[in-house]
Parts: sequence; C-alpha cells; structure tokens
Amino acid sequence: MLINKRKFKFVFIGAGSSVFTMRLVGDILTEKCLEEGELALVDIDEKVLDEVSVAVKKLVKYTGRKFNVSAYTDFRDAIDNADFVFFTFATGGYDRWKKDIEICTRHGVLQSVGDTIGPGGIIRTLRTIPVVMDIAGEMEKRCPDAWVINYSNPEGAVCLALQKYTKIRSFGLCHGTPNTAKRLADKVFKVDPGRLQYRAAGINHITWFTHLAIDGEDVYPQLMDKLRETGMDKEEPISADLFRIYGLYPAPSDRHVSEFFPFFLKEKVLKEQDYTWKNNDFKVVDGWREEARQLFDRVLKEDDQIYYDEFLRGSGETATHFMRALVTGEPAVEMVNVINRGYIENLSNDIIVEIPTFIDSFGLHPQKIGCLPEGIAAKCETLGREYSLAVEAAVTGDYNKALQAMYLDPLVANCDYPERLLDELIKENLDLLPAKWHNR
Repeated sequence: MLINKRKFKFVFIGAGSSVFTMRLVGDILTEKCLEEGELALVDIDEKVLDEVSVAVKKLVKYTGRKFNVSAYTDFRDAIDNADFVFFTFATGGYDRWKKDIEICTRHGVLQSVGDTIGPGGIIRTLRTIPVVMDIAGEMEKRCPDAWVINYSNPEGAVCLALQKYTKIRSFGLCHGTPNTAKRLADKVFKVDPGRLQYRAAGINHITWFTHLAIDGEDVYPQLMDKLRETGMDKEEPISADLFRIYGLYPAPSDRHVSEFFPFFLKEKVLKEQDYTWKNNDFKVVDGWREEARQLFDRVLKEDDQIYYDEFLRGSGETATHFMRALVTGEPAVEMVNVINRGYIENLSNDIIVEIPTFIDSFGLHPQKIGCLPEGIAAKCETLGREYSLAVEAAVTGDYNKALQAMYLDPLVANCDYPERLLDELIKENLDLLPAKWHNR
C-alpha cells in the first residue's frame, strides 16, 4: 500500500510522447500529496530523450519541487523500485501508424483513427502486446508492487493483456468519456460541468451514458431536443444518430465511435454525408502534434513563465486522481478499463470493459452497472471477444486467432479479402513482431 507515502518513483516508458509526458509531469508537480521523488524517463530515441530530459528538468526547477530527473534508453535500467510506470509508447511510432492506414485503405477499409479498432487496431495490438508483456515480466521481478498507468492504444487490448496474463497491478485511463460529459454540460445543457452527474459503460472509445442528471434531476429526456437546439446534432451527427437508434448517447465523439459501425465509413456514405471525420489523412493529428511541439520547443529554448504554466494548469488526464486516492485514501471515481466480473451483467465475464470505478488506499473497486440495452450489449460483446482473440494472438503468436479477430471486426466488413489484408499488415511489421510471426 502507498498510504501516507511521500517519496515516489515515476517511470515514463515512451517519454518522447508529444502528447502525454510533459503534461503528466505537470500534473505530478502540482499534486500536493506527491511531495518528492524521481522522474525516470525512458525512450529508445536518444535525441528525443535528451530533449525531454532537459525540458522536464526545467519544469521541475521552475516549480521548486524535489524531484530528480533521470533518463534511460532501456526500460530495464529504469524500473527498479518504481511506484508508478506510465505507458505512453507506440510500438513503431507515428510513421508505422500512417503505414497501417495506407495499407488498409488499399484494401478498401477506411478508418477515422485506426489505433483502437479495425485492422489498424489489430496490427497495433500484435506489435504492442509483446512489448507490454516484456515490460510487465521485468516489473514482476524488479518492482512487483508498482502500478502501471496505461495511456498506450489500443487501450482495451493493453489493459486486457496486463490483467489477464501478468501479476502487475494496472489501470487504463482515457479522457474520452469525461471530456464528452464536460462537452454535454458546457455546450448542450449550458451548466457548469460540476453540476452534471453521469454514469457510462461499454468498451474503450465506445462507452454509452446510462445516466445523465443535473443537480440530481434526470435530464436524459431533454437530451435530443438540447442537441438540436444547440447544433450539437450537426457537430457530432454520428453520435446523435446512434443515440436515436440505440437510446443512449455514446462517447467520445464521432472521430472514435464511427469506427465501430462500418456503415459510416464507406466511401460513398462519407461523400454523401460529408462527415468531418473521414479516412485518417493525419492532417488534424499533424496539427495537434505541431502545436504540442511548438509549446515544447518554447520550454526547451526559453525561460518565459507563460510556457511553463501551460504545462502546469492541468492536463485533463486523471492519473493523479488515482494517485491521490491510493496515497491519501481520499476516494475518487473515474472511468477505468477492467476485466468484466459481472459488472455489466449481460456481457460475458473475462472481456475488457470500461466502467466507473471507485479508488481508495486499497486499490480499485469497479462498480456494478447492471444490464446494458440489448443492442448495445451485443455490440460490446462482439468487440470484447475481438479484443480477447487479438490479445491471445499477440501473446501466443497464433495466426488463426488474429484472423478470427479480423473476421469479427466491424470495419473489416468493408474489405473484400480480409486474410490478404492481415497478411500484408503482418509482412509490413515483421521487424516489430516476435520471431514466431516470421514463419508466415
């Protein structure tokens, strides 16, 4: 237990992340219960690692907090005696993600993101999970009591692998559902987000709000009218359409939820409907990365308070909420990816789900949801089974399990020859896959 501990070791595997590291470090440096310790940065790119180390040291110095900063190219050198290990890595990096989309597009499969579901999500699982298992195996020997905090995608697959095949304690976090709740409060109901109470459940990147209340009053009956009044039904038309069809509103926005339904990502439909999120051309993601890089460069090269403060104003991520609960015993409630153990009654046990979870000094306490509507439960069941097959394929090197996952995947319905697509993705990634895949 971490109760009342004051000195901590944090390890960031994938410290070169343009999105996470600096903002998560900023959250740690502004959390009162985390008084001092070590920030161990790990990345296989030495140039990027050196830059991140300099920037993090400057941020620590600016805050005056008592944290040492260390840097490593091999995670094995970093994890001894760790308390928290962040996963923010992407095996193969940004360029390989782009290659995934390119290959899938040639086979007729369009993906608005391609990092969670679809054949892009499956190949990402195959190349990510072996790395996860390698790290977890070393953690079992070197820091068996540490917590993994996972931000690597596919979130559900990584969390399933950690919880099913290792002894390491972990929680997987995604800001998608709370951010959607905040957007509904701000833009749709026009109230302070603190007044909106919600519950949601499902699979990562396709959760469904089961309850929406403002000051304790059920506002779900007003939601469709409010979406239309505020124009949110036009801003997020796929989410609004799914709400109309299934009776619950999904999260975390059209960019992700569209990928779980092949009908929205057909070329003809995309042209006719002119949805904002089409096949991922990475222009928007490149823009996000460039904005993050510009801010990072200013911290790296300048000493202006305004740039430091940008990383200290709160990332919107919830990792420190967990840490505070574990360290102080002060309860928190967050959305977490956990293996179903009857929490959603009409889904099978042993599949990965995303549900509200209480956290205190004793750990995680997932909450019982009851039953989801049948149509939603059927969708979640299939997705959960797909993850189980893909993760098993990644752990064992079983090609047939990977192929079965492909045949379950919703977006692969848009592909003429799924096996040819899987074979091409595997061939393109042999340098990142375990040796057992080289026999294909």
